[in-house]
Amino acid sequence: MLYYKNNKALISLLKNIKKQVSLSRSRQELDVVISELKSFPGSYQFNTRVYWIIFTALLLVTAVLGYWDWSQRQHFQQSTWIIIAAGGALTLLSGITAYYPHHIMSKVSHALLQRDGLLDNNLTPVTFNGKATARQFQQRFSEFHRGNYSREIQELLKGSYQGDEYSFEYHYYHFHYVDERIVTETYTDGNGRVRTRTRREYDHYDRYGLILPFGLLRNFAVIGFSLPGAGKATYKPASNRFNKVFKVVAASEIEAAKAMKPTVVVAFEELSNVLSKVNFEVNDAADLCLSFADKDLIATPNKVKISEFDAFIEALEGEQEFQKLKAALSHVHYVMTKLDSNF
Repeated sequence: MLYYKNNKALISLLKNIKKQVSLSRSRQELDVVISELKSFPGSYQFNTRVYWIIFTALLLVTAVLGYWDWSQRQHFQQSTWIIIAAGGALTLLSGITAYYPHHIMSKVSHALLQRDGLLDNNLTPVTFNGKATARQFQQRFSEFHRGNYSREIQELLKGSYQGDEYSFEYHYYHFHYVDERIVTETYTDGNGRVRTRTRREYDHYDRYGLILPFGLLRNFAVIGFSLPGAGKATYKPASNRFNKVFKVVAASEIEAAKAMKPTVVVAFEELSNVLSKVNFEVNDAADLCLSFADKDLIATPNKVKISEFDAFIEALEGEQEFQKLKAALSHVHYVMTKLDSNF
């Protein structure tokens, strides 16, 4: 692509920063990237006015010439198609050239803010194999018995939580699974005969969650979304609001009633206002998988771009707070404190 002076230098800077951000794992490493950004001697604003003028001019010229050539004989001829093809290619190239700087600016700005947000919330990426990790999780939790075609962990982060009474380490994950189904349909062939045929269709789904050592329960679940193999509810609290959203499955009704004291029931009701399709599953090893459908648990709330440099640096230097993540972790901690005296 043809860029010049400041535009060329800024694109080169953004490409380099994008690569470094993807490799950064600590605050110190990210600070090095931010320092390089601050030391850029040019403007943080792209000047793409000329590119957009060229794009508009080529679009108009192609349309005018194409119409003029077509009007000579009132139909498309070879020369018309040549004008459209050549003009269209040049117009497309100029459009991409005009659009690309703003695209990479948005991408890199978001990547920097996202990595900064993860570090602000004590989250670091973990090296993993997507399909192998999904199989490992499947052996531990019913939550991962989904997808008759494929299962894969697409993101895995490690974090830590410091509460007033409990502290724990946890993993945040993004789970992608695919269901395959056979669809049968009827159609009429060229001879007018009705026939049937089958085809395979694939439905893609995503779930997200937190995995951590819980320790206070075993083989216990509060289910707000279908949980494979969970069975019927063991116990129903008195709250109609809770029962409309969740069901409780435990080893016994006594154990379920002991865990689901009124304050815990209310806590789950409040959590359902923050997260959707929630499952709270504790396995036989007393590990918890808190799963949900929300994909924005760890998404940076900031939309500012590097081109708004002062505001962007201010956002990086401030503390980002992932409100939904905080709510989920606070819920786990609260349930721990309420169960501690019972188990």
